[in-house]
Amino acid sequence: MKRRILVQKLADVDRRGVWAFTPATFSALLGNPEQNYLKLMMKRLADQGVLTRAARGVYVNPHARSMPNDVRRGLIRFLRPREVTYVSLESKLSEAGAISQVATALTCMTTGSPGRFNTPWGAIEFTHTDRHVALGTDVQTSDDGVLEATVERAARDLRRVGRNTDLIDEETLAEAISEERSHEQQGQKH
Repeated sequence: MKRRILVQKLADVDRRGVWAFTPATFSALLGNPEQNYLKLMMKRLADQGVLTRAARGVYVNPHARSMPNDVRRGLIRFLRPREVTYVSLESKLSEAGAISQVATALTCMTTGSPGRFNTPWGAIEFTHTDRHVALGTDVQTSDDGVLEATVERAARDLRRVGRNTDLIDEETLAEAISEERSHEQQGQKH
């Protein structure tokens, strides 16, 4: 396939909000070429900067206008597509000001396997959980469509996995939980 035609196809799917690909979705875009050819083509396109390899089996169109502001959060669904996965632990607590350090990796809980992915946009870390995930209460969908723990759930998750608990500022955590509950109650009244 000529590069000009490929770039046009990428622009077309970008207008529909598609900015990242697995080999299967990229294959469908190209009309299902032979697997070895597809693999070679994706590697070459990454080497040429037409695609960016985010992680094994996940590629991003770096020129896509539909790419989210926080690419790491957007990549979660590609890295754990068949599992319940949500932002939690140090990332959520740092965002709420309840721990004293800024999380360098995007930390997530998942019903899938644990792992760490070092992407061009920063690290994404998955910690396994067997616990029930109460969607809509403990875990909610954020404005960008990513599942996210409540501050209270993130603190429970961090304590459960037993790491960095010494970073928690208990007073700030209590305030953040109280504020979050207050927002939920106001939302239920309207």
